[in-house]
Amino acid sequence: MKEVLYKNRYILIAAASALVLFGVWEIVARAMNLEIALPTFSATFVQFFILFGEAQTYINIGWTLLRCVIGFIIGFIFGVMFGILAGKYKSVGAVISPIVAFMRAAPVAAIALLLVISLPSGVVPAVIGIMLVFPIVYQQIRTATANIDPAICDVLKEMGSGFLHSTRTVYLPLLLPNMLSCISATFGMNVKAVISAEILAYTAKSIGSAIYYAKANFLEETPRLFAWVMMAVLLSVILEWALRIIVKKNTQKISWLQVKEKNS
Repeated sequence: MKEVLYKNRYILIAAASALVLFGVWEIVARAMNLEIALPTFSATFVQFFILFGEAQTYINIGWTLLRCVIGFIIGFIFGVMFGILAGKYKSVGAVISPIVAFMRAAPVAAIALLLVISLPSGVVPAVIGIMLVFPIVYQQIRTATANIDPAICDVLKEMGSGFLHSTRTVYLPLLLPNMLSCISATFGMNVKAVISAEILAYTAKSIGSAIYYAKANFLEETPRLFAWVMMAVLLSVILEWALRIIVKKNTQKISWLQVKEKNS
């Protein structure tokens, strides 16, 4: 029993910390006695479980996840592709650098409000996801590509290997650990950015729209508003945790295969 507790001590510490925070929330809310500003944790918790009994909840989560995945995949693919190009050809990096700088500096709220004017509200969150994921992935892959051993590049030149063939057979396998790291580092942020954009764009069938409408009726639905925020946080945490486990296992597998290949 002690051994099990010791192995899971950090999980237990995190759980205890969360319980303390929820307890403080309950005490402060009851002391304030102003549900419009801060509902009790118990009321929010009840409303949180009520959400799971509503079919619309699953529709909202499904559509939000779809937008997250679409935005992430597009941003990730373009980030890897242009990151390799920029790492190999400095001129490409010079051309793309202003675009990347704009994506990094532009406020999500401002861009979302501008995009709503010209794009359907259902498309805006995915575009915001692309704008968040692309520069992070691009920068990591560009740096990793630039740091690839020059001897490998020289061998590829001597063999007459074209860029596409070199990318498929050499660069992508070498950059795989970096790509896995990008996935775990960006997907959680992508979820939060997409939900924020859904709120600003009034996107139907989304977690963002549920939060927006609960806020609009805050006099009656403040616990529901907090419950939806909890849902968004929980979704982001679960996805990020799951991806980190997947990435860790695959990274360990890649490292083991590399060691085995060297030894053979």
